Amino acid sequence: MSQTDTQPIAAPAVCSNCYVALNGQYCSSCGQRVDPHPPTIGHFAEEVVETITHADSRLWKTLRMLLLQPGILTVDFFAGRRARYLPPIRLYFILSVVFFFLLALGPGETQTTLNNLEVNVDGVKVNGCQELIYRGPFASRAEPLLRAACVRVVQDLQAGGAGFTRNFLANLPKAMFVLLPIFGGVMLAFYWRPRHFYAEHLIFLIHNHSAAFLAMTLLSLIDLCLPESLQDWSLLPFFGWLTWYCYRGLRVYYRQSRLRTLAKLVTMGMLYLYLASLILLFAGITAALSV
Repeated sequence: MSQTDTQPIAAPAVCSNCYVALNGQYCSSCGQRVDPHPPTIGHFAEEVVETITHADSRLWKTLRMLLLQPGILTVDFFAGRRARYLPPIRLYFILSVVFFFLLALGPGETQTTLNNLEVNVDGVKVNGCQELIYRGPFASRAEPLLRAACVRVVQDLQAGGAGFTRNFLANLPKAMFVLLPIFGGVMLAFYWRPRHFYAEHLIFLIHNHSAAFLAMTLLSLIDLCLPESLQDWSLLPFFGWLTWYCYRGLRVYYRQSRLRTLAKLVTMGMLYLYLASLILLFAGITAALSV
């Protein structure tokens, strides 16, 4: 080993990132740490462990608040207390990526559902696709496309359904992300007095969806440790928690009475399910057209 391999790099007189004169261990302009040693694998591993396990890590504090104190992250965000938590958009993308990644890794239930469809291999189902009728906009162009997609989906299901399942799972994150701004507009009608800005509803929904992704991720991990006979029952506490979470979040952020909050929760819940069904249906059609 040469002498240059063992000696640290001379500390620069200016910051390597923004070229401001240094006066200490951290740059006074951009905050980058001055480290004269060349980076090593051990150095990177140490930073990762410190980031994940540090007691004051923004990640763990944000996840704890997100899961156990509905509405508080949104309250703090619009009160200007933002540096202590992960930004809402980044938080949403991190948790959604983790959840949909786990969902894609566990196609067992999806495949079982597809197998239970009992698609006939003699072509009866394929012929039935020719009877599909569409009376919506652009029917002359859309109907042949839908019939052709129906044939491809049936053929794909006969072969195991891998193509349709893969496409549908790929469309799910996009579908959920589209749902956010749409339902944010719906919430404007429910909270117009006192006035709330559209951005408030959007951040509130981002936090709520992030919490749901986090809870479903934890539930998926818990299910791995449970016998198969108990896995379906684990959904009951999840839906109970989700109902409480949405109600409590509305109460904390919008500060309306219990009765009014409950009435709005029920009404908005039905509208949410309706819009989500339409968007998921569109995601399914898109997945079918891509088979």
